[in-house]
Amino acid sequence: MNTYLTKKRGLSEIIATLLLLVITITGSAFLALIVQGGGFSASASNPLASAYPAYSIKMMGYDTRDAANLLEISSIDNKFDEKICTASCQGSADNIPTDVAPGTEFIVLQIKNVSPSLVYIKSIQINGILHLWDEQTGGKLFDASASDLSGNYPLNGKFSILQMSNLVQKSDNKLSEDEEIRLVIKLSKSISTDISLSKPIQVLINFGSTRATELVIVSGDTR
Repeated sequence: MNTYLTKKRGLSEIIATLLLLVITITGSAFLALIVQGGGFSASASNPLASAYPAYSIKMMGYDTRDAANLLEISSIDNKFDEKICTASCQGSADNIPTDVAPGTEFIVLQIKNVSPSLVYIKSIQINGILHLWDEQTGGKLFDASASDLSGNYPLNGKFSILQMSNLVQKSDNKLSEDEEIRLVIKLSKSISTDISLSKPIQVLINFGSTRATELVIVSGDTR
């Protein structure tokens, strides 16, 4: 009888050990799947992008003020109305922000590629709404002094890329190693409510990595 109990206890311990191993292996595989599969897909034009960490893009400054000359770029002028207009300006969304038929307003981000490789700014999410690079702005001098649909500035729901040295909008969405640029974003009319001043703005910059760079900035602030 004692021999039977000893064998039974030994068998139970083996089964318990095997179950623990199965649970551990399954949990590890599940965690690896979450880490590798989350976020955005890599850029097809840059097959190495999937290896880039989310901190490859560094925020150097931003301007979300209800003011003129955002980030010291002349002609980027938001209306002085104590909000950043999105949904309530959807009727003339592609216009510049003016008192008559106002378009959606602008924010400007200053970012730097701190990775050792080329990256691509594929898209930017602002409060969950996708903003794409406006290709028609490529090579054109930035000018938002008057309403225009030909590429002098990005249209609503889009962004253009300015180098630090001049106001000519870049003709591609590539950032070289250590390159620092300014992203001029014209907010989408699809953002469901206007953004009140002093409210947080969630920014996700997709540069081809498996994870986007996530930032939180404050409406009406500059840094």
